[in-house]
Amino acid sequence: MAAEVEFINGVPSFSVGQFTEVLNHVLKASFDEGVWVEGEIQGLRKPNPHAYFTLIENIDGVKAQLNINLFAGPLRNVQAKLRQQGIELKDGLKVRLFGRVEYYGPFGKLNLIATDVDTQFSAGDVAAKREELLRQLMEKGVDKINKRIPVPLVPLRLGIISSSQAAGWADAQQHLTESGIGFAITFCDVRVQGDAAVSQIVAALNSLSRRDDIDLVMLMRGGGSKGDLAAFDDEQIAMAISKCSHPVFTGIGHEIDTSIADIVAHTANKTPTACAQSVIAIVESFLSELSYSAGSLRSLTQTAVERARSRIAVSVERLRTRPRTALERQSQKLMMHAASVRLLDPVTTMAR
Repeated sequence: MAAEVEFINGVPSFSVGQFTEVLNHVLKASFDEGVWVEGEIQGLRKPNPHAYFTLIENIDGVKAQLNINLFAGPLRNVQAKLRQQGIELKDGLKVRLFGRVEYYGPFGKLNLIATDVDTQFSAGDVAAKREELLRQLMEKGVDKINKRIPVPLVPLRLGIISSSQAAGWADAQQHLTESGIGFAITFCDVRVQGDAAVSQIVAALNSLSRRDDIDLVMLMRGGGSKGDLAAFDDEQIAMAISKCSHPVFTGIGHEIDTSIADIVAHTANKTPTACAQSVIAIVESFLSELSYSAGSLRSLTQTAVERARSRIAVSVERLRTRPRTALERQSQKLMMHAASVRLLDPVTTMAR
């Protein structure tokens, strides 16, 4: 220490600077190997390249809190580890952080200088929150609302929500084009991961919902890590889908991924390509039925025409032969009458 400690009646007396040094010395001695601290993130700020927030815990209505400093290097490490588990560093997330404790004299604050994170602790919390959200949505029937909207017979006017840079959208677009069907596409270019994804996707859903020149909405995002797909488990997107006035088809992630957005949508497809194929199949099914109906109508028409021609031919033949037959009959009758007259003629009678 910078100066010798003074004692008053056997009790040490320190200046503020001395006391700060003593506190840090005691903290270092007590937690020489570092310490794990768990709590809920509150007030997250990310002034590049660092992050600052408070860990809080409510105990019987009393809030305990600890300041957390995550500097650039550890921040990158912590975010990378969380994203591998499909978790974003954000307010409300419960975390268990490792670091060293420091009392920062200039601000008079006790801080944890965090350097690592227990991802399994946070993963368990995220999974529990997801299950609880899903339970609440299904309890309210949110998962059934969009499914009640009928899909138009020929959905040609598509509202598509995706990133223009996403490979998944490129694949889906190729299938739509190569189908040869004249789809009219209204494209909403949005972020599909990261902090801005939720707000942009919700805005796009609301915008398309207000339009009356849309038959069907397609929400698509290709594969990625759990963290990349985390936005599609957000309650705001789920509610926006349920309130959309058009049927919403999803194509999110890989074959094994199922998001809350998939569950509340009208029709969930495993990938963007599968989403495009499902819409193409609807139109092709209609065209096939139309072709079949046209063929049946053509066959029925031909049969009806042939029957009509046959009836006309019979009628013509009857018209042609009936007068001749009638004339012959009348001629025979006339000849019979003439013979009768001759028999009754007095001259003929006297001659006999």
